[in-house]
This record gives sequence, C-alpha cells and structure tokens, in this order.
Amino acid sequence: MSKELICEVDRQSVNTIPIGLEGEIYHHQQQQQQQQQQQHKGVHYGKTYFAVLLAIFSSLGGWFFGYDQGVTGGIVVMSSFKNDFCVNVYANASVCDRPIAALPYEYRRFLVLFTFLYNIGCFVGAVFISSFVAEKYGRRAIIFTSAILFFIGTSMVIFPPGGSKSIMILILIGRIIEGTGVGCSSFSCPIYASEIAPTNIRGMLSGFMQMTVVMGLFVANVVNFFLQDHRLGWRLSNGIILIAPIIIMIGIFFCPETPRWLFKKEGRESAEKSLKRIRKIDNVTAELDAIADAIQQEGNQVSAKELFTKRKMLERLGIGVGLHILQQATGINPIFTFGGIIYESVLGKGIISLMVLSGANLFSTIPALFLFDVLGRRNLLIFCGLGMVIGHLVAATVFAVGCHVVKTTINGTTISEEIVSCTTSSGILMLIFTAIFVCFFALSWGPIGWIYAAEIFPLNVRARAVSITTGSNWFMGTIMSYILELITPIGIHGVFYLFSGLCFLGVVFVYLFCPETRGVLLEDIEEKFDNFKLKNRTIVKILGKPCQGYRKRTAKVDALEMQ
Repeated sequence: MSKELICEVDRQSVNTIPIGLEGEIYHHQQQQQQQQQQQHKGVHYGKTYFAVLLAIFSSLGGWFFGYDQGVTGGIVVMSSFKNDFCVNVYANASVCDRPIAALPYEYRRFLVLFTFLYNIGCFVGAVFISSFVAEKYGRRAIIFTSAILFFIGTSMVIFPPGGSKSIMILILIGRIIEGTGVGCSSFSCPIYASEIAPTNIRGMLSGFMQMTVVMGLFVANVVNFFLQDHRLGWRLSNGIILIAPIIIMIGIFFCPETPRWLFKKEGRESAEKSLKRIRKIDNVTAELDAIADAIQQEGNQVSAKELFTKRKMLERLGIGVGLHILQQATGINPIFTFGGIIYESVLGKGIISLMVLSGANLFSTIPALFLFDVLGRRNLLIFCGLGMVIGHLVAATVFAVGCHVVKTTINGTTISEEIVSCTTSSGILMLIFTAIFVCFFALSWGPIGWIYAAEIFPLNVRARAVSITTGSNWFMGTIMSYILELITPIGIHGVFYLFSGLCFLGVVFVYLFCPETRGVLLEDIEEKFDNFKLKNRTIVKILGKPCQGYRKRTAKVDALEMQ
C-alpha cells in the first residue's frame, strides 16, 4: 500500500461528518430490537429431533454439491474419460496420455469448458433462479428445482456416447444444467435449514451443511479410486450421485414448508400448522410472535439501487463480495478440479493424491465447526490464511527445485513437459504441503467465508446481499476454471506461487477491512463495523506517519504565510 493512498484515506476520514438524524434512527431501531428480544425470551423449541432430520434431509443437496466438485478432478485422468473425449477425437492414445502441457490444445480447451460452463450454471442458479423460485413458490420448491435440474444435467453428461465432437457439445450443455442445479442447492439447502431450525442449534445445523459438502467431496474421490480402471469408470462415478436428487424429489413432498415463508405468503394460521408439526408441540405462540415481529421489521426492504448507492451498504457489500472472491482465489477449486491431472504428472498417482487432499479437507472441517466460535472469525482468517500462504509457497518451491522442465519438440512445436523428471520425494513433499494448505483452508476460509458474508448485513437487505455475494463466489469460480491454461506459460510452480500471493492478499484484506464478529449479536454488528476504522489499523498508522508530519509542516507554512 503506497504512502499516497494512506494519506488519501486519512484525509477522507478527516472530512467524514456523521449525520445526526441517521444516528437517532439507528438508536431507535436498537431500542425496538431490544424490546422485542425481551418479549421473545419465552420461546419454546419443543422436540428438536424432527428439525434435525429435516436439516439432514435438505443437506442431501450438499452431497451432490460436494460430490460433483470432487468427482470431476478424478474422472479427467481416467482412461475411460480419455477414450470418450480425446482418443480418436483429437489425437491417438499415446498423445492423450501425455502431461498437461503436451495434451492437444482442443482437448485442453474441452477440459476447461467442462469446468467453466459448470460454474456458469452455478452462477445462474444461485443468483437468478434461486431467489425467484424461493420467494414466489417456497423453500421446498427451490430444493425440488435444484434436484431436478441436477438430475437432468447429470443424465445429459453420463448417458450420451463419446467419440464425437457434436455429442461433446450436448455434454457441455448438460454441464450448464448440472451446475445450475448445484447453484440452486447452494442457496436453497442452507436457507431451508435455517428457517426450520431452533435458534439454539441453528449454528450446528448450518455447520452440518458444510460437513455434507466436504463428505461428498471425499466420497467422490473414494469412488473414483475404486472405479478408475473400469470400462465405464467416469460414467459410473458421476452416475452414483443421482441417488441423492431422486431421494430429494420424492422426499420433499413429505417435508413441511418453512413457517417463515408461510407466514409471509399465506398468513399466521398456515405458519402455525407447519411450526407445530416441526416442533412437535402445541404451544408455538411465542415463536410465531417472534416471526411476526421479524417480518414487520423487514417490512421496508432495501431496493437493489439503494444497496449499490448507499455508501455504508456498498462498503459492506464490497467486503462480502471481496471475501467470496478471495476465497475462490486461494485456488481451492482448481486444486480439487485439476489436482488429479497435476499430481498424475507429479506422482503418477492423481486419484490417490485427490483422496489424500479430500481426506485432509474432511477431517479439518470437523474442528472448524467449533473453532470459529471459540477463536473468532477474524483470527482464523488471518492466521490460517498465513498457513495457506506457506503451504502454497513451499509446494511451489519444492516443484521448482525438485522437478525439471524438459522441452520436447512434438509435431514441430516446442512444448514444456514439466513433470517428466520430477523426483518421487519432491512429489510427495509437494502433496504434503498442498494438504497443509487444504487443512488451513478447511479450518478458516472454507466455512467462515460463507458465515461471515451472511452475518454482516442488516436484516432488511440480507437476502438480496447474500445472493449477490454467493453469485460473486461462482463468478470467480468461472475465472479460476482457466487456471489449467496458465500451466503452459508459467508452469505448475508458477500457478502455486500465484495462489500463494492471492492467499496473502486475502490476509491483508481481512486485516484491513474485517472486524471480529464472534459473539456479537446480529443487531450489534452494525455498530461493530461503525467502530472499525481503517485508519486505526497499526500498519496504516505506521505508513501514515510521514503524511501526518507532512500535514503539520504544511500547516506551519500556511500559518507563517498568513502572518
């Protein structure tokens, strides 16, 4: 950060004048919220087992969310996949077995599109389809929609035969539809679970959703391992997860709609019937009153225009979007999507390497569910972020030192085959430090990126803002799909160095702009951000000292000139 920027920040902070009326309105809103909280102390949550079962059922969407991401990294190195989409389509079998940089350009482009179009679908599903269906037709409707889209898309991918470029276009269209279903599930499953869960276990149920995602990813790599040599290996690996959307499409008709949506759309009586069914008690008056107060408080929803034009909202939106973009920029998705190809070249064990990485992801997520409420969001994002920097940095350095780039002329073109002379010990060490990166990510940026961005917005803008931040995550995912194409010009070590630098950028971002929200009521987070000033950061103060000296000298000169 330059001294000129620090000076500019400091000058802007000096010129900022609070508006008294806004402070009075905010104080009045706080008083109303405190009064409502006192009234809602008598809420009875009844028997929680049915709510837990409903949350487990809805989290099946997390299974195909995580499973689909995990399965892709393994199937692209299977011979069955190469036989369908490379051999006799772009080249012969020997060429299709070459390292990444030596693969036919059109086949590499297909691999990129296979991931890119999937992420496009996720973006469309999360931003455009989910909010419309969920608000108009209900939370159950969007869960059903996500399941049926995923079922149709996956079927379009696994059932058509290979060996034809025209068929490959159909499969890529299927990837868009498949991704749209995943994008819808990333929005619908958490919102359903949060609206039916008792307040006292809502955090646990939200964390359970995260667990199903990483479990799905791990199971996908185990399935890939056992089916890697099967004649229909990649199709079977992809097809097994169709069990989840089928169960959802049938089971969702036996699940109650959320009381909150029913209250808004059909009135108190419908909400009461649903709430009694979920809580398994008859006395739900206090909780219904709480829902009524919350809906009344949300009455004046902030428009999209106000969200982008009001400075305070725009700053908060920038933080939420920034966290999601930087979460993707850490390289976590490319590690799992293209890690099979990378470590097939480094170690000759692409699928086993993915099992190691997904196992590290799974077992690190378990303590994460408890740590972010003990150590704090900000601390974990910063210190685990530094651990992620080290993981990528060492992995890149190990590759640069222990592996040699061999340039071979193939079909008259000089191509860098970067893994040919990589030693086994270097490959294992590189995998270990990549696993370290994954562990630190699972402890921090994985779960906290979603939690933090969802809790920093005021109630009347939260749904719309979270939709935008979720969309930014998938948008960045589409950009990261092109990482495979960077391996040729900058090498595998160059890609890992890039990830390391982006992880460090994430640490700096959190340090400068993200206050701690652990143990802070949602109603008090507004005040937390108001008291968190950029100029109060230690590094900003240090870099700003020359500016302060400059302003003092300028003030003295002005005073002398006035005399």
